[in-house]
Amino acid sequence: MTTMLMALLKGKLIDAVGAKRLQGYICPACQQRVILHHGTRVQPYFAHCSKEVCTIIGEGETQQHLIGKRQLLIFFDAWGTVSLERILPDIQQRADCWVERDGKNPIAVEFQCSPIMTGQVLGRTRGYQKLGVYPFWILGERYSKQKLGWSLIERFATRLRGWGLCLLFWDIQRQRMRIDHHLYQDALGNYHGRTAWLLNIEELVAGNQLPLPKLVLDYPKWRSRLARDLQTKRPAVLAIQEVLYPTGHHVLDVPNFLMTTTVTLPVFGQGLLLWRALVMAQLFALPVLRITGATMNVLVVKSFKTVGGHQQAVWFSADEALLKARYRLLADLVALGYLRPIGENWQICRQPKWVGETK
Repeated sequence: MTTMLMALLKGKLIDAVGAKRLQGYICPACQQRVILHHGTRVQPYFAHCSKEVCTIIGEGETQQHLIGKRQLLIFFDAWGTVSLERILPDIQQRADCWVERDGKNPIAVEFQCSPIMTGQVLGRTRGYQKLGVYPFWILGERYSKQKLGWSLIERFATRLRGWGLCLLFWDIQRQRMRIDHHLYQDALGNYHGRTAWLLNIEELVAGNQLPLPKLVLDYPKWRSRLARDLQTKRPAVLAIQEVLYPTGHHVLDVPNFLMTTTVTLPVFGQGLLLWRALVMAQLFALPVLRITGATMNVLVVKSFKTVGGHQQAVWFSADEALLKARYRLLADLVALGYLRPIGENWQICRQPKWVGETK
């Protein structure tokens, strides 16, 4: 049953807060009858009759959602003229809040409190973009309790000036925005980000004002975790070992020279380091001494899939990150004398040693 804060009465939009218990309220989207719910302990709202289905995308809304929309109305007020529940018939969508800005494209605010699939987020986002509208996905309590990982990043992470790749949350109790910003993945596969609490839209526009913490990697802990994963036969790690085995190498013997403090978009699954190890192991196991760019690209993509890499999110793809990772790996192998560039190809000069190898 779709619920809403605004309804039409005799052609005029009425806010549920000031609405009286009258007959004749209709949905602004589908023109079907809606009923006012106005208790003493809950936020007033309108709802379709139980058997009626609205033609616009919608869902049953919790009190958190209803309250949050009103708070976000105030939060975004300094950006322009803000209204609730803007109906967009061309794309069959309803924005929780709508911000009209002088001389700039409008903004649609989606306050997401209930479960939603990636495909749904993608569909709504592309719908807004088709109209030249920038959608702000702001997440409720259910999402704020989740651990930072691909599931959140894939659906909701976007880039904002001064904040890098980030996730936005709204806390109705504190009436503040939480932003998890400058999200990235280290070479060992761990996700990182910094958290800030924002009181108003001016702080969001200002961007991050604090220095980002220095990255410190714990390689011994990483090797211990890998050993444990192998012992417990974790599928993700076994898949990597299965590719390494025919090359004569073991996942626990990754060469130290492959270790890096380079950070990436959070798309590399089990991590950049294991991706580098897979590419190099297969590269030097080839029965040729000259490597073409096409062969290198095949190994790059194949290894990315093996480490559980994520090619596409709603707001970005892994293409640029993969291209940079490929360039850096080749540059390192050339600098260490394992490869020599010849035009657009590479000549194998000598075999790299893995940890524990004596030959």
